[in-house]
Amino acid sequence: MTEEYNLLDRVKQLAKEQGKTLSDIEKAAKLGTRSIYSWKNIAPNTKNLETVATVLNTSTDYLLGRTDDPTPIDVYFRIDMKNVPEEKREDFKKELTLLRDFAFKRLQEEEKKLDNQEKDN
Repeated sequence: MTEEYNLLDRVKQLAKEQGKTLSDIEKAAKLGTRSIYSWKNIAPNTKNLETVATVLNTSTDYLLGRTDDPTPIDVYFRIDMKNVPEEKREDFKKELTLLRDFAFKRLQEEEKKLDNQEKDN
């Protein structure tokens, strides 16, 4: 997505790509009617956001616009989640996201160091 999308736009787009309506997403996430529409002006609570992300097979980071990649973090790591207890899976995914963010920041810092070294030479 090249232009900036808000949360509601991203949910709508993913739903459309998956052949689902917002009503379908709300039912699957056990949300009230038109709950997702309210996200245009009111931020959802964390639990509802995570549930919708799971229903859409994406990350909360994507829905919130922190990344333009809708692929959930566990797909990148090809993690077999069957050995992770159900109640710990969201925490585990959050830890993987932190690891990804740390690695990305570290790579940016290394790139910056190399750029500075090239400028000095």
